[in-house]
Amino acid sequence: MYKRSILLMAALIVAACAKEQTTTTATTAPEPSPVSSTSTAPAEANDITEGLETPESVLYDATQDVYFISNINGQPVAADNNGYILRVNPDTLKAEKLIEGGKNNVTLNAPKGLAVLDDTLYVSDLTVVRKFDRKSGAPQGEIALPGATFINDAASDGKSVYVSDSGLKAGAGGNFEPTGSDAIWQITGDKPKKIASGKDLNRPNGVDIVDGKLWVVTFGSNELYQIDKGKKTNVVKLPKGQLDGLAHLSDGTFLVTSWESNTVYRGTATGPFTPAIENVKSPADIGYDTKRQRLLVPHFTENKVTIHALQ
Repeated sequence: MYKRSILLMAALIVAACAKEQTTTTATTAPEPSPVSSTSTAPAEANDITEGLETPESVLYDATQDVYFISNINGQPVAADNNGYILRVNPDTLKAEKLIEGGKNNVTLNAPKGLAVLDDTLYVSDLTVVRKFDRKSGAPQGEIALPGATFINDAASDGKSVYVSDSGLKAGAGGNFEPTGSDAIWQITGDKPKKIASGKDLNRPNGVDIVDGKLWVVTFGSNELYQIDKGKKTNVVKLPKGQLDGLAHLSDGTFLVTSWESNTVYRGTATGPFTPAIENVKSPADIGYDTKRQRLLVPHFTENKVTIHALQ
């Protein structure tokens, strides 16, 4: 991990949270089932640490039974072509570099969100989405998103890939500045389409598809919301902000990470959200292993991914 990366991300947090947060009352829902570890991260033996450099996103590929982990390996906005994707064996936790910037005709700068559609792994990288063979890692081209400035998370519904643009750029003195490009994009057949945009999206970050509906969490506020016909709807507030990762479970609950509170929250689409795992520093874009019922949390500034068993 580079010290510069930590400084940049700290600046990102300050910039992203500058917008004043408001509160709303969410509809009361039954308390979600707890995660087995509720106060601290699991023991070191359960961590993935091999080969990690600024890990941002974890994706479980159920078809291959592997974990993909994106590694920025430097500054989150630098076009340095040294980012890489690890492939990890879930049983041994042994890691190998499947995709590496600067090798085998691969360009990969600061990889963030990951999504799989058919046999292709989609990777968010600065202002483009790059495509790779999900098995061999061979490059398959890229898709530019016109006007995007900070492409972040990715998700697929089996037909299209959806990505968030958090609307940020590097500013003077190492600080981040808003660009106003906040948006959600849909990619179908390699053709990108902006399906929602505007400052009210509050620097969208984590995205997920549940029953055909697109859900988003925000780094610039403490909101979870649905995008419907280009508009924000079904907004619910979480206890704290700087939200990053978003995943859903079979019982209908969501898991959401918060940098502000170093917490993974759990709740339904109408709330409330309560702490499921606490004391997880810089929790980024989480993954969920449906076979082993594991939550995988990348710690952006600590070069590790912690594994949490669900009850």
